[in-house]
Amino acid sequence: MKSPAGSRRLGWLAPLTVGLLLVATVAAFGWSQRLKREPLVIDRVEYIALGLTPNGESPTVFSPNGDCKRDRMSINFRTTRSDTADVEIIGLGGRVIRTLARDRFFKRYREHTLIWDGRKDGGGIPFTSKYRVRVTMHGEDRVLYLPGFIRLHKYEPRGPSGCPDANESAGADAKDARTERQTGKPASGKGAQPE
Repeated sequence: MKSPAGSRRLGWLAPLTVGLLLVATVAAFGWSQRLKREPLVIDRVEYIALGLTPNGESPTVFSPNGDCKRDRMSINFRTTRSDTADVEIIGLGGRVIRTLARDRFFKRYREHTLIWDGRKDGGGIPFTSKYRVRVTMHGEDRVLYLPGFIRLHKYEPRGPSGCPDANESAGADAKDARTERQTGKPASGKGAQPE
């Protein structure tokens, strides 16, 4: 049997434990409220597929297939603190797919735009997947993942090219071919032999 004197000696342990837990909870709450009041380091994040077609496709989906329709992704954000940073495209499993900026200085309260052409660092096109943007801020000693995903779809071009030069040259070549068939002479001096 236990003696009453032994239980009195341990009787102070329970109130002390509850008191310490209460103090730790209040301290953690205060710290979290302080962090909530701090401004975000990066805000106003937006992904826009350049060359977006008007049929309602999501702006975070792009296909770098060379048809000039949504071939590149514009990554826009604002920093609230000046710092030198690396900006990388991250694939599944945390692998670095492409480094968009290395040791670049980002001035506070400025909008920044980086363009990803859909290529890996080696030049190839990665697999169809979701990708994230990771910003490593050196002075802050922080690694931040921008919210949202960029979706890359790898497929062959469909329909006519959206490239202005390709459409203009294709239209000009077709017009020249029609003129040559009708007149029997090369049009606009293209392919004409000097006399």
